[in-house]
Amino acid sequence: MGITPNRIIDSRHPGVTSGLSDWALFRCTFRGGDEFRSQYLQMFSNREDRADFQLRRSITPVPAFAKAAINDIRNSVFQRMRDILRRGGSESYQHAVAGLDLGVDRRGSTMNAFVGIKLLTDLLVMGRVGCYVDAPVLAVQPTLADSQGARPYLYNYSIEDILNWSSSKADEPSEFQSVLLRDTVMQYDQMTMLPTLTTQRYRLLWIDQTTRFVMLQFYNLAGEMVDANGSPATSPTQLELRRIPFVMLDIGDSLLKDVAYHQIALLNLGSSDINYALKANFPFLVEQRDLRAVGGHIKQAANAEGTATSGGQGAADTDQKVGVVHGRAYGKDLNAPAFINPSSEPLTASLALQEKLENDIRRLINLAVTNLGIKASADSKQMDNQGLEAGLSYIGLILEGAERQIAEHWAAYEHREISKRQVPVIKYPDRYSLKTDSDRIGEAEKLSKLMFAVPGRTVKREIGKLIVTALLGGKVDVATIETVEHEIDGASYTTSDPQVIIDAVNAGLAGNKVGSMALGFDENEHLQAQKDHLERILRIAEAQSSVKGDPASRGVPDLSADPKAGSDEKTLSRNTDMHASTAPRVRGEGKE
Repeated sequence: MGITPNRIIDSRHPGVTSGLSDWALFRCTFRGGDEFRSQYLQMFSNREDRADFQLRRSITPVPAFAKAAINDIRNSVFQRMRDILRRGGSESYQHAVAGLDLGVDRRGSTMNAFVGIKLLTDLLVMGRVGCYVDAPVLAVQPTLADSQGARPYLYNYSIEDILNWSSSKADEPSEFQSVLLRDTVMQYDQMTMLPTLTTQRYRLLWIDQTTRFVMLQFYNLAGEMVDANGSPATSPTQLELRRIPFVMLDIGDSLLKDVAYHQIALLNLGSSDINYALKANFPFLVEQRDLRAVGGHIKQAANAEGTATSGGQGAADTDQKVGVVHGRAYGKDLNAPAFINPSSEPLTASLALQEKLENDIRRLINLAVTNLGIKASADSKQMDNQGLEAGLSYIGLILEGAERQIAEHWAAYEHREISKRQVPVIKYPDRYSLKTDSDRIGEAEKLSKLMFAVPGRTVKREIGKLIVTALLGGKVDVATIETVEHEIDGASYTTSDPQVIIDAVNAGLAGNKVGSMALGFDENEHLQAQKDHLERILRIAEAQSSVKGDPASRGVPDLSADPKAGSDEKTLSRNTDMHASTAPRVRGEGKE
């Protein structure tokens, strides 16, 4: 390799050396808790001593608004993971993705859980995270028992443990030429197998320039070559791989880059307010006095040893008891003693500033996500859901690309020959919507009103598709949306409003078949409805055949020349002009 072992583990990528201080800040800001409070709570050097500072620190609440904002972004992506398409691949891959056979990480995790919890969270917080695809090392001639369950599995690397790397040339089939990683391993008690010590080791992978196979070598903290168990080793291990099985996800910067110090400011402001509220925000007694009768310049009433002083007037500035059971005497022409309290304006102003910082944290994190998907101009930084959804889609593309690489490495472990590898097809959702159900319904209602305001069948169909997208976009898969849109294009109607359809059929503007289908019934349901309607008319006509008068008045308007005759007859029967009484000619309430 051209580098001595002790220099290999000390080598660092330029991006690592420049980002260490920021990474510690981002990690601590997201974790919060006592670690964040101890690290970033500042002491009031001129106003408190060490004891006062320790007391104030013990009662200081820790703001966690940055974590909440990050979790909102993570959950917005995570809730769409149920729509991820993973088709094909080997049987072992499909079982692991579903969480069977100990899952993808040999800890029972599904692929969604591993990506969402292990990779996505660190990607948002730190801006970069790694995933290593590993597999058990089998004997030269493995038995059936050795081969059973010997499938690939995954584990993640935080940004702090990805120490150095170099990219391959464009014409070489590998993302990396070499990678230096840091592992944290446990040492166990030989009898109880309980962990007793945590130590670190280094993992170096590179592509041999002669064989073009991946080489693996471990190093201990002293830079000495060891094997996977920590025993001394003299040569690296050749893996039957042509590509280094490591995937690095990178979104450029942490989403906390612009808000970490907002949370530090919130911590110190909140601590100051708590300290003020506990120590200074209480009323105290004031009373007027004649300053000529008090003060240190006047002779004391008693000496230090307790004997009385002789001659002159004694000072009167002594401690006084106050409270609800103690009376107070005050001089003539003086105001009565009263309790006063500090002004609340400084505390109110501080609380208002804290509220602004809280809102800024969420707004800046959303803006950071927006800028991942679109490049806003310097004079147009307005945050909106459309830009935020574009940023979430960008994050989805990063995850999709990484998972495709993971699937390719998985298949490479299972078959050396490329032609025999079973690489699955992976497709993430194209859209990530942040709208609530009420937002969706409101948008759909506004669009539905436009359908009747704009002439033309084509535009009505397109508005109908927008309504479907507003209601279902991001909640169902793309194939379902396409099916619904195909149904809209093939429909013989452009509305499904029940009142509009019924009025159109009654007015003779639409046929029974179109009206029935527009209401969601089967294509031939109107034929059965006509048959049932005819049978109903005949039954009513037969029942009313012995009663004379217009058929509409007997409940069979379909057999009347004037369908309104029944309504007119009812109106005439209630007229009182030709009767002696003007009482309403209607039936009273029925009796039980």
